[in-house]
Amino acid sequence: MQISFSRQETYVPEWKGNKDLPEAEQFTVDLTLLTVEDLLFLLDAFSEAGIEGQVEVDLGLKELKPIVKTNGHLLPKYVIINNLRNEAGVEITINDVVEFPYFLSLAAELLMKLADASNPSDDDTKNSNALPVSEPTL
Repeated sequence: MQISFSRQETYVPEWKGNKDLPEAEQFTVDLTLLTVEDLLFLLDAFSEAGIEGQVEVDLGLKELKPIVKTNGHLLPKYVIINNLRNEAGVEITINDVVEFPYFLSLAAELLMKLADASNPSDDDTKNSNALPVSEPTL
């Protein structure tokens, strides 16, 4: 059996118009898929913040705060930033993103993308040639 599965994904964040820049100027992130335990932990945080289904990047501070506060520690474990520097040319790291308020919306975007990339969609399960999971009978 062959399935479509990768443990890593490269993502171009939308934060601060990054996606609209010429490709050579964009920064990217390498994402490693979450473990089941970390995914469930993150999905619980989204649920507690009242966010269900497809997550929008432009959430307000009210929704972002609890998600980043309880899950920001996951970012250094699963995310590597490429080609993001400050005006002096100093590299911005994922630890900077977690630590400094300037990056709050970027941290939230990355957490949302991690959840999305790690959570198998219906299309993913349909594309695998596995037998469908039947509901247990009572």
